[in-house]
Amino acid sequence: MLRVTEVHGMTSKCVAGGIMKYNGNPIRNFCLPFVLLAILVPLQACTSISQTREVLRMAEVCCDDFAAMSFAAIRSVNPSDTPVGIELNDRSPAYSFSTGKSYFSAYALSPGQPGSDLLLMFMPDRFNALNSGTFCPIVTYLNSQHEQIASEDLVIRWVSADQSRSGYWTAAQTVPVAASYLIVHTSDEMLSRQLSIDAVTENQTIMVGYAVATIPVTRAAGYRCLPVGEVQVILLG
Repeated sequence: MLRVTEVHGMTSKCVAGGIMKYNGNPIRNFCLPFVLLAILVPLQACTSISQTREVLRMAEVCCDDFAAMSFAAIRSVNPSDTPVGIELNDRSPAYSFSTGKSYFSAYALSPGQPGSDLLLMFMPDRFNALNSGTFCPIVTYLNSQHEQIASEDLVIRWVSADQSRSGYWTAAQTVPVAASYLIVHTSDEMLSRQLSIDAVTENQTIMVGYAVATIPVTRAAGYRCLPVGEVQVILLG
């Protein structure tokens, strides 16, 4: 079940030097990439949302089952460490999950990581004025036999923009104790939805003569879920 809550900087905020705070603890190097993403023109600016979904539909799947996937190690971090960055695109492996076909990134958990708190952070992307969207992640967990195991719902919350960074979503979940692997991907259900925020304040870059200025712009917005995008992963140690 998808739940979206707007948070007005009470638990999360940026401070000087590209540091975000989560529950009072600084997360370094999180804000700066997000500010840069808000300034740079997306590489997929000429691509429509429908085209990205069609490319995924035509993509060859990587594997017949979970056991054939390649699993990278994922480090546990303290809130002061840099999050793990994931970018899923048409060069990423694809798999036919029970929830639908999706690009994915798969990780093997180390001893002590099951039972930890998992936090995903992702922000709106924009193809053009008529195609606004965001990658909407879900997480699948596997046991040591590469069998899927149940997990609690991701709780998704919107964190409003401030003067130092654009707004973004967080998705929190506790890693099941029986988990040996985790896979970040999306689902058909997610791709049929949009994350709607009544009022979104975004930092937008404009040209003023020969100078570049960044101004906050507030507007109503609905961001359609995309099969591609970037997400920051924090597995708290």
